Amino acid sequence: MAKLVKNGIFVIRMAYMKKTYEIAGHIVSLEMPEDGVWRQMKNLVPFETAEQEPLIAFRQVENLGEQAPEPLLVSDDDGFPLITIGKAESGKWFFTMAPLNTAPISCNCVASEDFSEVAFQILNPRQAAFSINNTMMLLFALRTAPLYTLEIHASVIMKGGKGFAFLGKSGTGKSTHSRMWLENIPGTELLNDDNPIIRITDGKARIYGSPWSGKTPCYKQKSVDLGAIVRIVRAPSNFTERLSVAQSYACLYPSVSAYRPERKIADGVHNTIVGVVTTVPCYNMHCLPDGDAAKVCCNTVYGQEDGS
Repeated sequence: MAKLVKNGIFVIRMAYMKKTYEIAGHIVSLEMPEDGVWRQMKNLVPFETAEQEPLIAFRQVENLGEQAPEPLLVSDDDGFPLITIGKAESGKWFFTMAPLNTAPISCNCVASEDFSEVAFQILNPRQAAFSINNTMMLLFALRTAPLYTLEIHASVIMKGGKGFAFLGKSGTGKSTHSRMWLENIPGTELLNDDNPIIRITDGKARIYGSPWSGKTPCYKQKSVDLGAIVRIVRAPSNFTERLSVAQSYACLYPSVSAYRPERKIADGVHNTIVGVVTTVPCYNMHCLPDGDAAKVCCNTVYGQEDGS
């Protein structure tokens, strides 16, 4: 904390700290007061790296200094965080968020047109960690979408150098199925339980851990080749169903975090999904929440990563 003298009056100026992180091979930086919520951001620690030019620079400010336009989108599903998105004539993007759609706004932020520079204002200090994490998670998805990168809603198990992503709507049993693998399939490890990242490099899909893993504290700076995508479907018995490329596209598309009305983002998402589903096998896993389901799934997808 620094003290300046202005017109004979001591003015307190907050000292800032800046840290750099590598997430799925992309560099981001975060700058906020030294006495901010750094201790609460343990999920970011495994991703810390040496300072370098960031793809996205996040900075906390006391006041955004700009009036937000009318929102283009309001995400207000019951039981989920509230997010609003707006775009000014200048090209800048404006966001607000709250822990629930019934809660007061906890954070405002403004981003450059390409999402490379983000300023955020914390309105509720008790929700600071939530606000910072959700700002970073959202803007990371938007900034990297054109770069053959997908942030998805899934639970991911690793085995034998391959990653297996379990998709499905909230409550369908993604995390439960991962737990069944951990309890019944030797040599398995959880990579991420909510927001892993897929990236295509040199025509090959790879899946990465991220600093965001929902209610499960699983923050791993690890990555493996993507072996298969599996959509969990509740059923009275356990069996798998191989999906066509078109079905695979429809399976993966709803699980991707993006703002689809923005053409550049939508095109990036489309191109990356095509790259994934034409090289990685996708399945429906009709199952019960039991160990046999994990064994049936493993017998189907493990060793068939080449799609044969």
